[in-house]
Amino acid sequence: MNKQLPLETEFSHGFTCASCGKLIPPLAFGGRHRNHCPHCLCSLHIDHKPGDRKSNCRGIMKPIGIHVQQNGEWSLIHQCKTCGTIKINRTAYDDNELLLLTIAAEPMMSLPFPAKKIISTLHRLSTENER
Repeated sequence: MNKQLPLETEFSHGFTCASCGKLIPPLAFGGRHRNHCPHCLCSLHIDHKPGDRKSNCRGIMKPIGIHVQQNGEWSLIHQCKTCGTIKINRTAYDDNELLLLTIAAEPMMSLPFPAKKIISTLHRLSTENER
């Protein structure tokens, strides 16, 4: 189900999330434009450059990861479900914290190698350092 908003939609005035359908108010502070839903963290692929509203794709951008900037601020990594484009968007003060943590921890839940031996080694090393 791809509910699409017209390109001229101005997210600084709030919007209805195309993914979860919730009504999203404008940001109270922390930025000029809200670019994703604070509940499901999805966005719309409507920009080539931030704020230009020039993309014709308008697919739903799903959060696929977290990027931690040098200043410690978190950003969401979004990938368009329609065309595959990847974009980075700043998180907002009212974003779903549990979902943010789940996205950040997901790579640790699907390690490409057996973690049991490494975890036991780390545990042994940490207890040796306490002695």
